[in-house]
Amino acid sequence: MGKLRNNLNPRAARPSVGAAVRTALVHLTIGLLLLGGLGAAYWFARLHVEGKLAFTVDPPRIILLNRPGWMSDAAAEELIRALRPATGSSAFDTGVLQSRAAIARASPWVKRVRSVRRAFHRSAGDVIEVDCEYRAPLAVVHWQDYFWLVDEDAYKLPEQYTLEQIPALLIDRDRRTQLRIIENVAHPPVESGRKWPGEDLSAGLELARLLHGQRFADEIVKIDVANFAGRVDPREAQLTLITKYGTEIRWGRPISAKDAFVEVPPARKLEALAEIFQKFHRIDANQPWLDIRYDQITYPSAHVDGPR
Repeated sequence: MGKLRNNLNPRAARPSVGAAVRTALVHLTIGLLLLGGLGAAYWFARLHVEGKLAFTVDPPRIILLNRPGWMSDAAAEELIRALRPATGSSAFDTGVLQSRAAIARASPWVKRVRSVRRAFHRSAGDVIEVDCEYRAPLAVVHWQDYFWLVDEDAYKLPEQYTLEQIPALLIDRDRRTQLRIIENVAHPPVESGRKWPGEDLSAGLELARLLHGQRFADEIVKIDVANFAGRVDPREAQLTLITKYGTEIRWGRPISAKDAFVEVPPARKLEALAEIFQKFHRIDANQPWLDIRYDQITYPSAHVDGPR
């Protein structure tokens, strides 16, 4: 019996490299088709959500988060009108939020934008919440026939007032003085949102910050900077406080003036005013004027006992 011929080739028993590559390509193609189908399904689903479910027909409402108590309804409504989009949009539209942030940053009332985000109230994205740090009014600057609000950094705010409106503006609900008038600045008003120039105004605001919240100073309603830097009379007080009685308290040099050392320190001046108010129940000691610049507090042709 003859030997059987072995026709089996070991190399032929294994699949060729080309066949393996073709198989891998088929699997890869199937996988890509599956991924493409899933991607298309996701894309169409997102379009449906954005176009139908997450789209607001009406413009979203604007809510000012942390609206400060001092902000008037008129100022808040003006800012809300500027921020509210003209048309509806998708809750996924980030461009709307970016444009609202830009509008907020351009507002004279806004010092810094913290965040702008969509919120769900009745439907997806029907509200835009705007969180800002605002420029709080510190004083009212008088120029000719009008009065303008400014913040502590001298930025001019949008609202202006007439003389008839000022008394109600200066006093808060507790009958405390919340704002003071700065008079006789050298520079005219600038556009709202810009810094009002002038070292005299800066000196007045610095003094307004010092007096703010001091109960004994509630009777002080104006800071007169007419003689700032001695431009009228170098011998007289550079800053003068005007009371609600029309009387004067001669404060003297600006708080941060380089030559302020020629007078008693601001802290001692405050102590003098506090003790005068406690003793006389009036910040002016019932006198037409007081001079508190030096160790001895003086008034016309005499002196007032004080804390010196």
